[in-house]
Amino acid sequence: MRALKIGFVFDDTLDVLDGVQQHILTLGHELTRRGHEVHYLVGQTQHPPVEHVHSLSRNIMVSFNGNRMRIPLWAPQRAIETALGGGHFDILHVQAPYSPFLAGRVLKRAEASTGLVATYHIAPTGRLQMLAGQALGLLNARSHRRIDRVIAVSPVAARYAQMTAGAQAIVIPNPVDVSGLLERRQAVGSDRIRAYRGPGPHIVFLGRFVPRKGAQTLIDALLFGQEHQLLPTNLHVTMAGRGPLLEDCRRQASSLSYQVDFPGFVSEEDKPALLASADVAVFPSSGGESFGIVLLEAIASGAAVTLAGDNPGYRSTLADDGDALFPVKGQQQQVAAGLAERLSRALREPVWAQALGQREQQLLGRYDIKTVVGQVEAVYRQAIELRAGMM
Repeated sequence: MRALKIGFVFDDTLDVLDGVQQHILTLGHELTRRGHEVHYLVGQTQHPPVEHVHSLSRNIMVSFNGNRMRIPLWAPQRAIETALGGGHFDILHVQAPYSPFLAGRVLKRAEASTGLVATYHIAPTGRLQMLAGQALGLLNARSHRRIDRVIAVSPVAARYAQMTAGAQAIVIPNPVDVSGLLERRQAVGSDRIRAYRGPGPHIVFLGRFVPRKGAQTLIDALLFGQEHQLLPTNLHVTMAGRGPLLEDCRRQASSLSYQVDFPGFVSEEDKPALLASADVAVFPSSGGESFGIVLLEAIASGAAVTLAGDNPGYRSTLADDGDALFPVKGQQQQVAAGLAERLSRALREPVWAQALGQREQQLLGRYDIKTVVGQVEAVYRQAIELRAGMM
């Protein structure tokens, strides 16, 4: 494929590394390595992590889909024209759903010969979020008609695209830089991995301390396991991350006899060491997940077993593996008991755990960036050919 000039269009900042930021930066890095020129037309970004970042507007914080997120204010026309005026873009690749205040304005000003691609990332948590998505789809109807090809990171994200924008999407999963994760894991060294691990079996949770991510579900399961003697007495648990429920979780965990550490934020450089130290990496999210990139990070980093809440995004990521998934809907006691029993099996049945870990390792090939980027390039070719046929 000839070298292209590609612009990722994204309403949020690149100052943080949440899921969508990781998605476009991982794709961008590999596309650059393959000889393409990659630009990032984004919301307010004060510390660009890569070259060719065009910060187009200020952002404000709002709550949506169980998350705190940033949305852009009105992007000035001059900033957009400056970003687009540095030469013809072959592709503009917008991350969706998108705001009419930034990404929508960029799409409306794209050259007629530029191919437009959208990737949908979201899985709604309820009716209110779906209604909000449909309202946004109506606001963006005019600019969305200009989009040539639509991608979704999972089947649940594809359903969201169809229901909110009437778009038929091809599913191309989030990419994971498997070799990069392995290199970072090796760079931190075995001493750092052992420091996280401690003397006994190690359970790791990594995520935001908000209700849907399930930190309290994990603590409930640990309390159930302790009461019913399902888990080893020398168990060590690390619950990493920040969020509004952190202090509540600390108080709840104080009733446990196990060692439970709350290290707070873990840097991208140190994340592979934490995940590699896990006998079980567990992510009890109840929903709102379009994909499970953190599951793949845990697997690639070397967690012996990765367990996940049975929501549509995580289920599709783990290829419907029922051993790796546990119920997260139902009565609190039932959910806690089910997770406690699954943790017990992962820690006390080595043959079962090893077989599950091997199946999870085999998933990595389909999500590796070197596989995914070829699928994305194929969509770019389609968009460019479609535009050429219209000229």
